Formats: sequence, C-alpha cells, structure tokens
Amino acid sequence: MPAAGDPARSEPGGRRLAPRAYRPAGGRPRRGYSERGGRAVSRREQPHNLAAERAVIGACLKSDSAFWSIADKLRADQFFVPLHQQIFTVIRDICTEGRLSISLVASRLPAEDEEGRSMMSYLAVLLKDAEDVGSPDDFVPDIADAAARRQLMALSEMIAKAVRSGEKNPMDIASEASTCILDVMHVASPKRPRRIGEVTKSVARDSRAAQEREVLPGFGTGMPSLDEIVGRILPGDLIFLLGSQGDGKSAMAMQVGMHAALSRPVLLIQMEMTAEQVGARELAAASGITVGDIQEGAFNFAERDALKAAEAAMERPDMMLLDDPRYTVRQVRAHAIAMKRTMGLGMIIIDQLDKLKPEGRYKDRFERLAEITADLKVLAKDLQVPVLCLAQRTRGGQRRDDPTPQILDADAQSIERDGDIVLAVWRRESWLHQNKPNKNAGGEAWEKWEHEVGRASGTAQVITLKHRRRKPFEERTLKWVGKLTRFEELD
Repeated sequence: MPAAGDPARSEPGGRRLAPRAYRPAGGRPRRGYSERGGRAVSRREQPHNLAAERAVIGACLKSDSAFWSIADKLRADQFFVPLHQQIFTVIRDICTEGRLSISLVASRLPAEDEEGRSMMSYLAVLLKDAEDVGSPDDFVPDIADAAARRQLMALSEMIAKAVRSGEKNPMDIASEASTCILDVMHVASPKRPRRIGEVTKSVARDSRAAQEREVLPGFGTGMPSLDEIVGRILPGDLIFLLGSQGDGKSAMAMQVGMHAALSRPVLLIQMEMTAEQVGARELAAASGITVGDIQEGAFNFAERDALKAAEAAMERPDMMLLDDPRYTVRQVRAHAIAMKRTMGLGMIIIDQLDKLKPEGRYKDRFERLAEITADLKVLAKDLQVPVLCLAQRTRGGQRRDDPTPQILDADAQSIERDGDIVLAVWRRESWLHQNKPNKNAGGEAWEKWEHEVGRASGTAQVITLKHRRRKPFEERTLKWVGKLTRFEELD
C-alpha cells in the first residue's frame, strides 16, 4: 500500500509507479534515494535522483518562466534518464523559439516510449505531480550532484583501466584525470550570471580593503621602469613576452619570476634549457661571475666567496623548475594543480609557447598555437594565477626597415586575442650586428651603423603591445648586462 499522503501514480500505459521518494519538510527528495520504493541506492548503482528529475521537468512544463529560472544551471546531459534528457532538450528548444505548451512538447517527442507507453500521458503525470513541488531551482543541486558523482565514478573506472593496461605512463594518466576533475567541478558548480551592480560592489569593496591595508593587489616585476608600463601582475593574467633569439626574453622572465618567488611559490616550465643551465645563469646574475667561469670553475678566491653568497641567496626564492621539452598544457595544468594544493602557487612561467605540444592533431601550426593559447587562458583563469608565456618573434618583423616590435610580429595571431598583456623585449644592438653593412664599402653607411651601435650598446627596449588595463605602446629602456644575462635600471 502507498504511504499516507503519497498515493501511487500511474505511468504511461496504466502501470503503477512505486511511491515517490521520501521528501523531508520543504519538499526536496532526500539525496541517495530513488523511486524504487524509496530505498537507498546501492553503491554498485550509478547515483541518481529520479524524483528530483521528474519534479524539475514537471515544473518546467508548467511555464517557460520556470524553465528560464534554471536554464543556466542545468544541462540535459545531467539527467540520468535518457527520456528526461530528451524532454528537457525539447522544452529548452521550444522556450527559446517562443511559447511553451505541453501539446507542443508532446508533438516533438515520439508518441510512445521504448516500452510502448503513451508519451502524452507521461507528460501529463509529470505536470500534475509538479503542482506541489515549488520552485524547480530547489531540485537542481540534487541533479547536478548526482551527475557529478556519475562522472567521478566513470573517471575512477577510466583511471583503473588505464593503470591496468600499462599503455600510458602515470604522468599522462594523472594529467588527463586532473583535467577531467576540473570538468566535473564545472558541472557540479556552474557559473551563474551576476548583476553588474553586484560585480562593481565587490570590486569597490576589494579596492577599499586594499587601500586600508596599504597593500597593492598582485605583485610587481622587480624593475621600477618595467612596473611603470606593466603595472601590477594580477591573478588570472595571461602575459606573453615576445622576443627574438638572443634578445633576453628568458632572462627577463626569470628576473620577474625570481622577484615573485620571494613572496609566493612560482612554477617554471623550462623547455629551452636544462635546470642546471638555468641555475648557472641565476648564480651568475647573483654573484657577478660569468656563466662560463662558473661552469669551468675559473674564478679566484674572492669570486669563490661571492659564489658561495649567491648560492645561499638562491635558497630564498620559492621557485620550482621542470625541464622537459615535451610538455602539453594538460601536463602543465596537472603539475600546477598539484603544486597549488601542496605548497601554494603564485605564478606560472612557460619557456616557451612554440615548444608546448598539442593534445590532438591540427591542420597547421597556427591552429595548434590557437588551441594552446586558448588553453593557457583557461589555465590562468581556473587556477587564478598569472601565467607568463614566452613567444618567438617572427623573422618577417626583423626584416623591416624599422624593426621595432609590433603585435603582428607575434608567432601566433591568437596571442593578441588571448593575452591580457603582450610585451616585447628587443635589443637594437643585436639587430644591428645581424644587419651590418659592408665595411669595405666604407662611407656614410658604415659611419651611421657604427654610431647607432654605440648608442644602442648595452641597452634593451621593452614595449607594451597590448594591455587590457593600461595604455598600450609604452616603451622603456633598460640596461642589458650580457655577460650576466641580466637587466638593470639605466644609470
């Protein structure tokens, strides 16, 4: 017999349904219960809540306003029952097109379900049962929760199968799993539209709090001249640094990263140099001894003490290095997530864009790079840390009569699209030596070249090619100490 106050219902075709799942006060079905007589779902069964699904669909059948109240919070594939997925999709399409009616919904569905039961009767039952369920928004968390649990179960089976097969290495399995987990998180907690007034109120509140604390958000570059044009580096920023070979983009990225690492953990993905080469450069910059002398052990006793002091100073920055030329964005994400959870994460540096490997196959390198820069954008936003990615300038930009960097010199057009800040570092001295006139010809051309080399010697220019928060095309000149691969302020 049905429980009091919860009469048995009819399915399409006249069959009787089991009593509705138990509802506590407030009308929401208890999680973990199905309509199979109200019993708890077995651990071996996939998580679902049929009563919640029926309540949502029934409420949506009543009015299009009910549908629009949950349209941005629920997707058809989050329903457990395939028929419910189909009905929800039809309701969505009709509400998008115009006025909703149960007869119109029925007309776009099969006349009978797979078991030969009347579709119109089933819709009528759902509509009638929804009379006392209240807002469909109350049931969305139950459906989303069950969908997320099913995804996690499928993910765990995928991991177990991949581990047993032995075809993939553990890092690849972990990378894929971490990405899938983030997808599950998005399903379980989708973003909601926010009123602009709510957003601006939050921004203003944070601004006042920063003023009261007298602490600026984000962090600087460690170089005052560069700070003047870049401003503060904020969580979620995707920054590209363009430069030709030998212009010092790796050195500049390391200086910014080492400065940041004094106050927050930084992850360096180095695909151009080994960790030892990076370490030698940093010791050179800190000790004043050239990289060559450090690697060859060619230093005197005074320099030996300077090297020891530099070695001690390198214990302060909280920077972690990974030196592998075969990373994908997914693998970078996996390492970043692990680091954020274990020791925190304040910044990611990637050297460099063209070395990142794609997950799939693409028609050409431009399509590949477009996919990678879009993934880096998502990475920065998801983890809420700035990502600084180095990129090569095209050779065409260096062949112009005026070789000053332009945004069109970017190795990929998507850099301009996805980057919050796009910087270019270049050394005119280096360009001049690559475009030397014929000395034997002599004359005015050679004298002009020598004059320009003298003016550009030991300097580098940094230009903002794009900046979402500041005026672009600002330029500053820094001192370039080549033997130490380091930038300094001009005297």
